[in-house]
Amino acid sequence: MNSPVYLSAREAATELGVQPATLYAYVSRGLIRSTPGPGKQRRYDASDVRALQTRRDRDPAPGSGLMARADEASATPLLQTRLTMITADGPYYRGHAVAELAQTSSLEAVATLLWGADQDPFAGISEWSAEIAEVETDGFFGFVAPEALPPLERLICRFATWPTVDRSASAQAPNLLMEKGARLLYAGVSALVDQPISQRPLHVQMADAWGVEDAAGRDLIRAALVLCADHELNTSAYAVRCAASTRAPLHACLIAGLGAFSGPRHGAHSDRVQAWLRDIDEPDTVDPVFAERLNRGEDLPGFGHLLYEKADPRAAMLLKRLQETAPHSLFLQTMPYVLTAGRSYYGLSPNIDFALVALQRALRLPKEAPKLLFCAGRLVGWIAHALEQYQAKEQIRPRANYIGPRPA
Repeated sequence: MNSPVYLSAREAATELGVQPATLYAYVSRGLIRSTPGPGKQRRYDASDVRALQTRRDRDPAPGSGLMARADEASATPLLQTRLTMITADGPYYRGHAVAELAQTSSLEAVATLLWGADQDPFAGISEWSAEIAEVETDGFFGFVAPEALPPLERLICRFATWPTVDRSASAQAPNLLMEKGARLLYAGVSALVDQPISQRPLHVQMADAWGVEDAAGRDLIRAALVLCADHELNTSAYAVRCAASTRAPLHACLIAGLGAFSGPRHGAHSDRVQAWLRDIDEPDTVDPVFAERLNRGEDLPGFGHLLYEKADPRAAMLLKRLQETAPHSLFLQTMPYVLTAGRSYYGLSPNIDFALVALQRALRLPKEAPKLLFCAGRLVGWIAHALEQYQAKEQIRPRANYIGPRPA
């Protein structure tokens, strides 16, 4: 009987032409089997690595609905994309490091990059926003949402009523879609912060809505939006792509993404971070909170990430900028103790959800701000995924691995 061949992480990543973080993501999805190796290293099944590479070479286009299968027990869809590559150093948007984009780029500039625009889709926003102001006088495009409606539900209502102001909302001509995406993005952000649609830069609109007047605070909001713009094929992006593969109109694709985003294991995860972090104010409150959670067998929302073996680089980038530029606060004084406790008690580093909550605490933003920053930035990525999926011929149709009773 032949013995299986195993590769080191470096060898497997080299054969696939990916970064180690991508290799670990393939393992977590069941596409490649791994086994303990010498010391603390792991070894990777060469047959899985080479079968996956063969399927990747055969996949005809981004957004293909074809299935990649590591073995008969795995049916995880693997879609090709030109949008975002995840590495141990952080995401790359169409080959551009998010670490560099977050330094100075606006969310609008990142949108033109991710959407592959060769002309500015935001060029007509000023005229359009003035026109739309007249339509909004009676509520959300003729639909008056309840005043107490939460921001995400308010945004869903806005997109659901989109055809009342865009008679060609179902059009999917490539030369129209990016302009529609720009308008949906601006309308979406205005709904999230409950302000009239404006032509001002998106991070400025959010800062003004939350009373952030200093330049450093506004720049932190801008950087957070850029860091949240896309993260490859997460659950909400996949939901958007599934809708786009049926040729649903763009606003409906965004509603599909919002449905997935609203869950506590995705976009609303920052709510769970806030729930335990509110018990921490001064440095001497940190260890008791962590010890109690650990003794109760509770996890630590905001720490650890499926796709990063060590730290979430997006969180590291935002926290570094926060510590360098945010106004001094008791929370910033306490935060290093929280990060140390995360490593000491759980062996984990913070992820982007914790970083967004830290930003909210440091700038004294509204409670829902972390979730709204995440959503506003991710609207750009969802639109990019829909635009790319529209170019694919196949409808996304995963197969199920049936494990129920079988006929006798």
